[in-house]
Amino acid sequence: MLRAPLGGTLGGVTGGQGEGGGPPKLDRVQPDVPGASRGLGAPEITAAAAIAAGLPYQGSLEKDGPLRLYYLAAAAQAAGRLDLETERGRFALHFKRGAVEHATSNAPEDDLGRFLVAKGVVNGDAIADAERVRGDLGGDLVAALASLRLLNPAESFRVLQEHGVTVIARAFESEKGACRWNPGAPLPSSAFPLGSRWGGLCDTARRLDGLAVRKLLGDRAQRVASRSGGRVQLAELRLTAHEVRAAGLFDGRSSPSRLAAARPLEAEAILRVALLLGETELLRFGDVVEAAPGEGGAEKSRVPSPSPSTSTSSTPPAAPIRSRGPDPERDRPGQGSTPTPTASSASIRATPAVRPPPPSVRAPGPESKAPAPKPTGARATVVSQDAAALEAFHARVRAADHFEALGVKREATTSQIKIAYFQLAKSYHPDAGPPGELEEIKKLRADIFARLGEAWGILGEDAKRAEYLRVLASGGAADVDVSAIFRAEELFQKATVFVKTRQYERALETLDEAAKLNGEEPEFGIWKAWVEFLLAQDRKRQRTASATVIEAALKKVPRCMPGYLFLGQMAKLAGEVDLAEKHLRRGLALDPQHAEIVRELKYLRR
Repeated sequence: MLRAPLGGTLGGVTGGQGEGGGPPKLDRVQPDVPGASRGLGAPEITAAAAIAAGLPYQGSLEKDGPLRLYYLAAAAQAAGRLDLETERGRFALHFKRGAVEHATSNAPEDDLGRFLVAKGVVNGDAIADAERVRGDLGGDLVAALASLRLLNPAESFRVLQEHGVTVIARAFESEKGACRWNPGAPLPSSAFPLGSRWGGLCDTARRLDGLAVRKLLGDRAQRVASRSGGRVQLAELRLTAHEVRAAGLFDGRSSPSRLAAARPLEAEAILRVALLLGETELLRFGDVVEAAPGEGGAEKSRVPSPSPSTSTSSTPPAAPIRSRGPDPERDRPGQGSTPTPTASSASIRATPAVRPPPPSVRAPGPESKAPAPKPTGARATVVSQDAAALEAFHARVRAADHFEALGVKREATTSQIKIAYFQLAKSYHPDAGPPGELEEIKKLRADIFARLGEAWGILGEDAKRAEYLRVLASGGAADVDVSAIFRAEELFQKATVFVKTRQYERALETLDEAAKLNGEEPEFGIWKAWVEFLLAQDRKRQRTASATVIEAALKKVPRCMPGYLFLGQMAKLAGEVDLAEKHLRRGLALDPQHAEIVRELKYLRR
């Protein structure tokens, strides 16, 4: 029973029985942190209790790991900022209703401006301009870029989401450091959901490499694991079928390490699920299991042996099955784990597959004054590793216009521009160099790659290329509600799901909400016109109206493939097969690999 102090109020009672004829009103009051009393020290407030009660909290990551803190915030549907001080740097994760909506880091490799440049979304000059006004917008780089009309948040939604999710994963790799929970901290203006509560938590765990999983799991990998109950049901977690099978292996008799050793093909998934369920209180760890020879020798008999003979006390045991090292069979892609190298090295960190030698374009020397190199076809040579040559090439493409940077004429077609870009991009990708390449060389490659991406971002779309050729200035700064644009994009993504699941009424309502927040996005209109056609009683009349809207939108965004798909499907439903094929082939001419259009054409005349 809750008791209020004598003569005081409980939760801030306002009003009275006679006011309005109703019961007294209880106002929610922010609780205070319990202090010392009656000669006793202040009680320890755990992270779980603090986050659930909306109290500030400070602690160490050794006691409460990042994944557990994420879980506690998600379980309490908390709002606030989680600050992490780690060996990698300082991270700030903003939560709203238990889901992360913004993630930042002071680590150089996590810099948002550098990420956007590398992705070809903006150039270095745009970042510099935004930095000058960033302070006036609460330090929000995205808001600064949007206010200067240097970035369209709706078009860059996926790239910004990718950056945020990457920052979260890097923050959660840390096992040492300090944490601080700041309840009620305001969200940045450009915040938007980076994932659902539990889906985001599971995705973060999947992004951890094998080494990080083992470090965070610690000695729990050697302890008996059994299922238990927590603040979330197992069914609420967004586990894959493979992960659900791994979760079913924890029966209270074996440790995660032994289970992994006995099932090499599932080892990474078993350890990853053990970490995830352990941090979400769905797995309880008991005593340490006595390690058998090779860490799991008891289970070794379950694995087929190439020879029927067995080792005895007088003969050395067979090579043990490793539970902490790379395994070429276990680490195949598609098993819910990160691929690891097949070499039998001592390192257990997952590393990307070795890239084949990329085709290259020879970079001109400093003394050359020829225009940016043009694509030379299928033949490729290794790009010069000379820093001076790369520096000179970077200086020239940076000063050139977009056409000169890609080495194409201004009359070049989209296809020619695409070929030119991809040939150069393969040669100057940051990872195109040999292993052990100097960081200086790699950075030069990244700068060149970003400049090429900037050129492709403009020349790769007909409308943007036409505007670039006309050399139209976009004008000065303007007030842009970035959060509204992100919210509109989130609603649009939900609407497309409703359409695909045939919940057309909900899709139409959601599209209307998105259009109110960002009415300048033509793709919203294309999807809305299609849904209105599907819902219409008189589809013949509605088809004319919907087709008019879609065609007008396609003039603004010619590469919006759903527009051609919807026009083709409307004509098909009307029995006009020839017209349907015409619309579908319009889209196919812009994107020959578009799966849905290719499928529609395949079955059109059947």
